[in-house]
Amino acid sequence: MTSLRGMDLNLLLVFEALYDTRSVSRAGERLGLSQSATSHALGRLREACRDELFLRAPTGMTPTPVANRIFPEIHTALDSLRHSIEEARGFDAISSTRRFEIAIPHPLGPEYALRIRDAAAAAAPGVRLRFDTRTLADDAPLLMREGQIDLAIDWIAAEDDRFVNRRLFDDSLVIAARKGHPRAKARMGWSELAQEEFVRCHRRAFERRPKALSGKLWDLMSESRLTVSEYLEVPFVVSRTDYLGVLPKSMACIAARDFRMIVVEVPGPSIRIPIWLVWHEGRRRDAGHAWLRGLVHRVMQTAAVEAGLLAEASSPK
Repeated sequence: MTSLRGMDLNLLLVFEALYDTRSVSRAGERLGLSQSATSHALGRLREACRDELFLRAPTGMTPTPVANRIFPEIHTALDSLRHSIEEARGFDAISSTRRFEIAIPHPLGPEYALRIRDAAAAAAPGVRLRFDTRTLADDAPLLMREGQIDLAIDWIAAEDDRFVNRRLFDDSLVIAARKGHPRAKARMGWSELAQEEFVRCHRRAFERRPKALSGKLWDLMSESRLTVSEYLEVPFVVSRTDYLGVLPKSMACIAARDFRMIVVEVPGPSIRIPIWLVWHEGRRRDAGHAWLRGLVHRVMQTAAVEAGLLAEASSPK
């Protein structure tokens, strides 16, 4: 193992800035260093790593394979160190510059991400949030354990007992039709619905599939001649055709408002889908993470109240 005894660890900050900016001048500006001091630091890095690390190119500096290989570990280590020092001082939202990663695979992920972003910017202008709205991959629990994902807003609760699941609200499923559809009305029976064409989303893998989306409702859509990738595409199709589409109620409220759609209740008992806030228990005592959890909880419950899914927002526990 290579010893760090003789290495100036400030060089790791220079390496991170160079990798992020791909420019000696911009890296220097980020760190408050002159261009010559940054160039000198790059020379020392090259000597320590016995590699060029960054090569000049028409579009900026291109990292070498060695730089690409070592960056993730250096970046993670520096982020962990920054986090530890900040937490030792206590979390202050106004002055904090922490970065958080939030996964929102709920169909309204983009809408919720913008709400959370705006609320965070108002309360903590220096905090940086990054969002990912794609369906969570199988390695999501590992990414949360390692701190690469801080929170997930999902309709699938974590089964591992080392994770905390906080129920935010219950969503439900409804059917949407365009305004002026010749047969659609607020109440339709199964026999009436069976006469209609549906647009549907690709069915998720079994472990990512809401249990509520099964039985007669899925059977109605199984022969659909139009399949799309995401729920956000359904209102686009439905608003322009006589297709019907199944949507979460949280999304159908927006479809009714923005696309003037008819919302059709699914026959039978209401279909309920719990929406969870999920995080690893190792973050329980993290003051910054607790601030983030509280902010997300408030934003999500306000959105649920506006969508008619909650009578009133509750305080986070």
